[in-house]
Amino acid sequence: MTTDKCINELPAEVLGMVFFEFIEQGVAPAPVPGLRQRQRCPHPGRLSGVCRLWRVLVEGCPDLWSCIEAEVGGYAPMKIESIRTRIQRAKQSPLALYIHCERQMILPSAMMITRDVVALYGLIKGHRWRALSIFNPDFLSPFEIIFRHILDNPQMCRISSFRMESSSPYFERNVEVARTLAREALQQDLGITRLAIPMNLLDPSHPLLQAVSYLQLLGGWSQRDVLSSIREASSLRSLRVDSILRGSEDESTPVTTLLELEHLDLRNHQKFPKLLMQKLDVPNIHTLKLSSIQCSSIKQGDEQLRSLLESVPWMARVKAFSLEDVGITEETLLWMLRGLPLLEDLALSSAGRVSCKTTNALSQPPTARRGWLCPRLEVIKFGECRPLQERSVVALVRARVRDIPNTTPDGVTEPNLLPPVRLRKVVWRGRDMV
Repeated sequence: MTTDKCINELPAEVLGMVFFEFIEQGVAPAPVPGLRQRQRCPHPGRLSGVCRLWRVLVEGCPDLWSCIEAEVGGYAPMKIESIRTRIQRAKQSPLALYIHCERQMILPSAMMITRDVVALYGLIKGHRWRALSIFNPDFLSPFEIIFRHILDNPQMCRISSFRMESSSPYFERNVEVARTLAREALQQDLGITRLAIPMNLLDPSHPLLQAVSYLQLLGGWSQRDVLSSIREASSLRSLRVDSILRGSEDESTPVTTLLELEHLDLRNHQKFPKLLMQKLDVPNIHTLKLSSIQCSSIKQGDEQLRSLLESVPWMARVKAFSLEDVGITEETLLWMLRGLPLLEDLALSSAGRVSCKTTNALSQPPTARRGWLCPRLEVIKFGECRPLQERSVVALVRARVRDIPNTTPDGVTEPNLLPPVRLRKVVWRGRDMV
């Protein structure tokens, strides 16, 4: 929008409409005399001026804030040059900030405007930051501005979720800066319960690891580092480990007991993390997810997984199991499922390695000496399993939802003493079959 008036002379209502147009709220402002509509092409300097003036107006326009609070339930993504910022707010809940740098070079003007936007939303009465996520901070110096602002304002100091991630080689040049920022953020009493951070930004003995309920370790961690960092994590309920470093497996590593851990997610490994799983004692485990574990050969993957199942007793207590893009044969998959007697929820998406043989095995009628494969199974989800045919899934569903009589060796048909398994949900290629 353009006008001949000085920005300081514009009423607060007009500034509000201009601001929400700039952040791509999607709500077209009402026509205002003297202003001319322009396609979405905000000028960085003008946006910065709006943000600065908005901070001045925030205390003097409570009616304007209450109007915005009533009409706006969430904020659309905003992009300023190479910085994409997304702010989420559900009704009557804190804010979540996501900052993603799409290019390696960040102009100072773009970072300053982003800081103004962060400051603006932080000044809304009654709101606190719930989550802060920063992706690809190649040049971290400008991010110090945002960190300082958040940490220096008490109304923002209850960040329950903190995440810093980068896949760029330029990030290594800024590790010391990132460590400083992470250390300052984590040393304060921010109430963080969800943490996702690379190994090179956090000491495995950091006391914060003992208080979080969700922990995601983003690459660079060895199996021994993971075990040592979670040894005192008495509140940990969900653990995700990405890209464990290869190294020697020290069998003298003590066993780590996590009484509260319910969800374990292992992704993007070149081999099965045997030491990590062997040295974990998780009596209340519920969900296990293995994805993108690529061994040097299918045969090696079969051998590693069979050895793993024989040496990890807690896997028999798993109730929800997800297998995605793991290099094993289907015979090993079926052999593994027989070792999960309590399994209730199964998700398979193995890039073509799951075929009709799996559904046939799951739907094979029980006998007096051999029951169902996974007798407690209630939910099955098939993803991109290309050889899988719809008729095989239909046959599986029909077999598992009816009571099949038992035929003895002498030809006498008797009622099946084993209770039939009644599937509650079967999903195949995004379609509900049950």
